[in-house]
Amino acid sequence: MTIVPIFEALEPGIWRATAFARGPFAGVHGGSVAGLMAAAIEASAGAACGARALSLRADFLRPTPVGVPLVLSVTPVQVGRRLLLLDATVVAEGRLTARCSMTLATEMEVTGLAEDFCTETPPPPPDPESLPRRAGTAAHGGPWIMDVLQGRLAPDGVVWFRWTVPLLPGGVSPFVAALGPADFAHGLARPGQPGPSPVPAFPNSDLSVQFDRAPRGEWIGVRPFTRWRRQGLGIGYGDLLDLDGAFGRVGMGVVLVPA
Repeated sequence: MTIVPIFEALEPGIWRATAFARGPFAGVHGGSVAGLMAAAIEASAGAACGARALSLRADFLRPTPVGVPLVLSVTPVQVGRRLLLLDATVVAEGRLTARCSMTLATEMEVTGLAEDFCTETPPPPPDPESLPRRAGTAAHGGPWIMDVLQGRLAPDGVVWFRWTVPLLPGGVSPFVAALGPADFAHGLARPGQPGPSPVPAFPNSDLSVQFDRAPRGEWIGVRPFTRWRRQGLGIGYGDLLDLDGAFGRVGMGVVLVPA
C-alpha cells in the first residue's frame, strides 16, 4: 500500500494539505501547520549550522484550507554565535493563515554541571503498545489527523502518540514530529471527558513549545493540563515525553466558542 504524506509538494515552496491533515474543526490541524513551517525553517537554517530546535511559537490567524496551494516562506531574523531566529508564514488563496518564529541553538558542553539537572522526574512510562487506543472523531465527521496519528491513553492521564504516515515526503526531524502531538494538549484534559465537550468548539489560537533535548523514538507522550474559564477563554499546557523521560513543554491559548 502506498503511504501518502500529510502534505504534498507541488513545487518548491508550495504545498497542499491532504484530507488527513484536517483538525477537529475547520481547516488543517494546527500542529501540522506548525510542523510544515518548522520543517521549512530547519531546511533553511541548514544542517551545517550545527544548531537544533530550542523553541517555537506559532500563531494560527485563520483556518488553513485543505486541498489548495499553500505558499510557504521563510525569513531569517537573527543569526548569532549560538542562537538563530527565523520566521515562517503560510499563505493560502492570497491570505495569511499562519506564522511562526523558531529559535535554534547550538549545544555546548557545560563543565559546571556534573550531570543533567531536572527538578521533576516522571515515573517510568508504560509500553504504549499495551495501552488502549484513544478513540476520537472530528466535528466535521470526515477524515482527520487522528486517523493517521495513533493515540493511546495511559492510566496516569498521559496520551502517547505515534505517526502512521509521514508529515512530509522524506520524513521530518524528531522536533517537527513532536509538534502534532503537542498541539492536542488543550483538548486531552478538557471538561466532559470521556464524553462530549460542554462547548461545541475550542480552538487554540497559538502553539508554543520549548525543548531541552531532542525527542527520541517514535512515541511522543503528552501529560496535559487545562484551565477553561466561563468568560470564554482558557489555556492548555503540559509536559512532552518520550520513553526516556521528559524533553519539553507545550502551552497554548484557547478560545471557547459558545453554541
